[in-house]
Amino acid sequence: MPDEESPPSPPTKPCTVCSAPNSALIPCKSCNSTVYCSTMCKLKDGKNDLHDCLSYTILHEDRCGRLLMAARDIKEGETIFTDAPAAVGPDNNPKPVCLTCYKRLPGLTYRCRYCSWPLCSPYCQVDDGPHARECCLFQIHSPRFSIEDYKVSCPSYNAIMVLRLLWLKENKREVWDLIDILMDHLDVDKELTKTKKGVISFIRDHCKLTQFSEKEILHLMGIVDTNAYIIGENPNKDVDLQGLFPITSILNHSCSANTICFAGNDFTFTCRAVTDIKKGEELTTNYLHYHYHAFGLSYRNPELSSFWHFKCECRRCKDPSEFGTMSDSLICPDCTLGRLLPLNDSSDSEWICGSCYGSQPRKFVVNTINTWWNTMEDHPKFDVIKLMELLRKMKEVFDPNHYYCMEVKRRIIENIGETKGYEYESVAIPWLEKKVEFCKDHLNLQKVVAPGLSEYRAYMSVHCGEALYWLGKKRYVAMEMTGPQLNTCMEEVANYLVKVVEIWGPYRRRSSERLRAEEARGLLETIHEKYIQTKHLETANRILKTE
Repeated sequence: MPDEESPPSPPTKPCTVCSAPNSALIPCKSCNSTVYCSTMCKLKDGKNDLHDCLSYTILHEDRCGRLLMAARDIKEGETIFTDAPAAVGPDNNPKPVCLTCYKRLPGLTYRCRYCSWPLCSPYCQVDDGPHARECCLFQIHSPRFSIEDYKVSCPSYNAIMVLRLLWLKENKREVWDLIDILMDHLDVDKELTKTKKGVISFIRDHCKLTQFSEKEILHLMGIVDTNAYIIGENPNKDVDLQGLFPITSILNHSCSANTICFAGNDFTFTCRAVTDIKKGEELTTNYLHYHYHAFGLSYRNPELSSFWHFKCECRRCKDPSEFGTMSDSLICPDCTLGRLLPLNDSSDSEWICGSCYGSQPRKFVVNTINTWWNTMEDHPKFDVIKLMELLRKMKEVFDPNHYYCMEVKRRIIENIGETKGYEYESVAIPWLEKKVEFCKDHLNLQKVVAPGLSEYRAYMSVHCGEALYWLGKKRYVAMEMTGPQLNTCMEEVANYLVKVVEIWGPYRRRSSERLRAEEARGLLETIHEKYIQTKHLETANRILKTE
């Protein structure tokens, strides 16, 4: 009698988080539509409060490799995912530090009982602490460690981040596999520098960890250089800490991004939507610091190419007018009315006036930009009068929205209220009016180039709110403002301050952004007690209490 035919195997799905195929998939505990290849991926998705299905999908495209795409509609302010670090360690070229708490070491005070690496004290001898990874590897051949001068950078510390990643290979294979496929850009950065040679020699020669090849070590160094984030600092704030995140590292750059990422108190990274995102849209973040989010393409393009080895092709970069803001345009020297914009995105494109249709060679534009950049950098950064004069001259060459003009305004904004002679308590009303005016100029630009709950918005909102608060007080005392007008002014101040808390409140405690959010909450309390009853104080207290 013939054997009965076996029933067909059910079709297998890829992992919802990383798209990896696997015959032993773990089902979601909340729904039937989601499966995971590992407990690590299940943990990543389990931190999503809105879990019904994952809010993103990992795809691959030839133009950029892997990317994250919205799997459903995502609302502004929504947490998209949280990402645990694959490794955390001191940033490049640090002076000797404790590898558990990262405090600077004044000298040799204590050695790890297992591997003899210098630590700050027996209290940092923690078996499951950050140092445990490299300690485990050091114990294989027990190399000797000697630091001659604790006041200068120690090259051996450049190997720590690499060693903590190499440890994953045998101990957390799931995480290793996610890290190993990240881009290293070694095809572009081929130079075997002194730092790279030093790390290879330390791992393979000094520590005798020859199971790790030179190619493997260089690959990880490239991954760290390309993908790691500065996530905070040590308790004394004299050592920067970097982290490498498996999912966050897949996020591609956009000069008008729809997400921001920030570190929490436990060094996990949170990805949050800054605008509403439609299903099928790519999730992006801005690799540049928010001080530079208003900068034009003539700055962004070389910066991104130099540090991240790519040419940005986002919508903003493809629009010479920068979404109509003219933040990278020059005043036409022929007609003085029109604006010069590049004819196309080629490196030798002429710049054309939109009014008289005259043209200028790219060399003229580059020389103009470089000359004025040097002029701006040579100017005293804390001399408000000279900065105002520089701004007047720049407006004769550049559009008022050009990032040079906006950068000078930003420097003036930073000075008014903080620099000696311009403190809020004593500064004259016209200077406060100027600061509010310049802040609103920036916020109008922000609405276009970095919309939504962006860090650029928080940065300008805190300055605008503080200046407007003092301006209202001083106008009222000078009898330039009535009581009802003062209340209206304080309502506007509260609107700015609550946005600062909404954006920066969830950031890691002791971070500069979180401290700014706490200052904004403090000013909201003052407004609530002395001027108007504002509902925004309750919002601020809730955000900062829960974080």
